[in-house]
Amino acid sequence: MSPKTENHGPFPRFYPGRFGRPAHYLLSFVVKTIPVRDQDPPAKHNKASTIKWEKFGEVCPDLICTFDGDGYYTFASQASLMVLGYTSAEMIGKHFSDFLHPDDVNLTHDIVKVIKQGAHLRNFENRLIHKDGRVIPLLWSASWAEEDSLIYSVARDISELVTTRQQLSEREQRYKALFQNNPDIVFLEDRNGLITEVNQGFCQAWNVTPEEAIHQPASAFFPPDLRPRVEHIIKEVLQGKAFRKDLKIEVQGEQRIFDTLKFPIVVNGEVMGAQTISKDITQVVESYQTIEQQAQKLNTIFESMTDAFMTLDRNWLITYVNSEAERMVGLDKATHLGKSIWEIFPEEKSGEFFQHYTQAITTGAPVHFTPFFKEMGMWLSVKAYPSADGLSVYFEDITEQVTSRQELEKLSLVASRTNNSVVLADKNWHIEWVNEGFERLYGYTLEEARGQRPSEFLHSAKTDKSAYEKVWPKLLGGELITFEILNVKKNGEEVWLSVDITPILNDEGEITQFIAVQTDVTNLKNSELELSQLAKDLYRQKRDLQEFTYIISHNLRGPVANLLGLTNLLKSTNRNSDAFAKGMDYLSQSVSKLDEVLLDLNTLLGIRDSDGYLELEPVCIEEALERVLPTFQGPLAQIGGLVQQEIPEGLLVKANKAYLHSIFYNLLSNAIKYKAEERPLHISISCSLNLLKNEIELTFTDNGSGFDVERARGNLFKLYKRFHVGLEGRGIGLFLVKSHLDAMGGHVHVTSQVGQGTTFMLTLPTWP
Repeated sequence: MSPKTENHGPFPRFYPGRFGRPAHYLLSFVVKTIPVRDQDPPAKHNKASTIKWEKFGEVCPDLICTFDGDGYYTFASQASLMVLGYTSAEMIGKHFSDFLHPDDVNLTHDIVKVIKQGAHLRNFENRLIHKDGRVIPLLWSASWAEEDSLIYSVARDISELVTTRQQLSEREQRYKALFQNNPDIVFLEDRNGLITEVNQGFCQAWNVTPEEAIHQPASAFFPPDLRPRVEHIIKEVLQGKAFRKDLKIEVQGEQRIFDTLKFPIVVNGEVMGAQTISKDITQVVESYQTIEQQAQKLNTIFESMTDAFMTLDRNWLITYVNSEAERMVGLDKATHLGKSIWEIFPEEKSGEFFQHYTQAITTGAPVHFTPFFKEMGMWLSVKAYPSADGLSVYFEDITEQVTSRQELEKLSLVASRTNNSVVLADKNWHIEWVNEGFERLYGYTLEEARGQRPSEFLHSAKTDKSAYEKVWPKLLGGELITFEILNVKKNGEEVWLSVDITPILNDEGEITQFIAVQTDVTNLKNSELELSQLAKDLYRQKRDLQEFTYIISHNLRGPVANLLGLTNLLKSTNRNSDAFAKGMDYLSQSVSKLDEVLLDLNTLLGIRDSDGYLELEPVCIEEALERVLPTFQGPLAQIGGLVQQEIPEGLLVKANKAYLHSIFYNLLSNAIKYKAEERPLHISISCSLNLLKNEIELTFTDNGSGFDVERARGNLFKLYKRFHVGLEGRGIGLFLVKSHLDAMGGHVHVTSQVGQGTTFMLTLPTWP
């Protein structure tokens, strides 16, 4: 039981009963007329009073109950079933706390103590738990009967009252929130024109507190020149009239514009005061002014345009035309604004204009078309842009351009009969027209070529642009230029062309177009290339012959001369002498040296014979390297060497397995042979894919002794050239690396520093 009242501390305020009587009135009636009873009424209670008690409980909609001094129910009327879902029998003998909401138990205990002290408490509230679990708010009145040692009480279900109270409280809070938190200026005035309430917006605007504003006339916050007007307005509003106007007011030293609405507050047909809402619309007004200024600027722009311009709404009514449109097609602002375009030009409603304008409106996409305007006898370039309001239409007189194009089309009849390719391009090198010779040569139709730039779809990765870039300044200067270039056809076939380009100049000497005549010189070019390749082959053969001559005259002649000398010497030497045995050793060394030279010759001849005919296949770099590394595990272990590799798994090159094996073998062998004495050998092998060139880039780096690259340049990959003194070697390893790479279409580049190490950068084509 939660007591509360307006003027009695913890006790509740008075609530009318359901029948227009307060709940305590009913309790007084019960106490005065009906004695209480236990489950078994005491003998001193007569039967008549018991019957009256039960009869009254049967007809009363409120819960009537009694409690003994310990708080146990001794009686509950039949209304308990309706109010709490329990029968009288279920409640009698139970403690009042058994049905109480847990949060109300302590407070109700305190109230019971007060009642037992003789207090007569009226209209206090608490909450009981319905049998189905719902919380039922109840309004109680209770008194203590000393003669019976019982508490007499009456409880009424006030669920509707609590709900209504909550709704009223919520509405009041919402109203206060709307009033106080409204960003606009809001204030109330009474019938005397004095302010009774202001919101935060009012206080912020005039930098005052609510206390400083209340009981002041609203005119006190306006400039002196506006006060009479403000006082007149409040008088009219208090007579029942509403007022709305934009007022310019100085607020905190700044001129602001407020949309002000003042209306009467009417209660039961009587004006009780006025409410004012003022919204700061300064930015809105300034925006409108900005829009007007922008509109004026747009009008100036449209009037200064060289293109004719007009706008149409979605009903085809003309809403704007500029001066150029008036001049070009005979429109008149004074006469034609607001009229249908088809009313002005009725014959065009069945033509291109209607078709394209309708398409733009329907699809929401701009259209560009070139119709013949019969009304004025001219060709127009028309661009129409749809919007929510209608169409914005730009049009330009292109009669001269169309006429020129028609003349060119006639000339194209002549150009189309030539076997050469003829291209007509604009000043930005976008193709406007090609002849049949172009279509036959490249396989592209005019529709496919129009609008394209030759450099974008005719050139290939092999096209050398330097040929025409050198003469381009001459062309831009108005001169005819000639050059050769490699282009590619639609089917991918390459074609060599001799190109003549002629610029077309206007009367002012400006380039407007280009004419390019292309002649197929592929056969001639191929012949030149074959002759060039033949010359290269002859040069290489000459170089090979020189190398063979060097091997035979130098490397081969020495061992043979030694053999001849030793043979003659041994003939005259005692076979059992030390000199003979020593001579035989020298003879064996000379034979071995001769064998090495013959092997080198055989290797060299094998490479030369396979050049151009070498069978290439997909080779996995990782697997090729793994086949070579075991060969060097022993030597690497002896010197404490380390090989670190970073090669992507499954990376394929277009190569010969034997040649790739030889390259890895020679590079690893040289790295071990020419290691630095002062540090352990470290070899790093990495690989990457160059997608732009379709090449595999293989880097082979060691921290060995290195050599002077500049000093060795020119002899680096030649046969029998060596760059380390005091170490054994034949000078054939790097020669084989370079020769094998050349045969497979690869390249090698070397960087090295004495005492720091060497890096070989190899490139090979990818597979496929």
